[in-house]
Amino acid sequence: MLMATAGGGWSADEDGQAGMGFDLGILVWAAGILAVLTLMMRWVFKPSRPRTGRPQTGPQADLGLLTPVLSASPRGQVLAAKNLLSENGIRCSVSRLDRDSYDLLVFGPDADRARQLLTGANGR
Repeated sequence: MLMATAGGGWSADEDGQAGMGFDLGILVWAAGILAVLTLMMRWVFKPSRPRTGRPQTGPQADLGLLTPVLSASPRGQVLAAKNLLSENGIRCSVSRLDRDSYDLLVFGPDADRARQLLTGANGR
């Protein structure tokens, strides 16, 4: 290893080599720190719930407090029905099933009233 001399020059080690040495211990420590950080990141950022795939659709679907009042309908029809229900004070939301079909969802207590409004609007 090179060492500075009092005169401002450089001299070789006692074994006569003027090269830089590489400490393998630093590489081992760095790999260990990276491994510990990787394990900690995997633990911190893992999903809190297992992935179960796409939610079920149709009558067997668990929608919580929501009930479908219009199922597997085209977008335009569902949006018109949503506007009708919103104008009559019924909270509702639209759920996309696939590319061309949508569900109209309302809260359970409002489901019967929403169905009556929708059948009355279709009968006109």
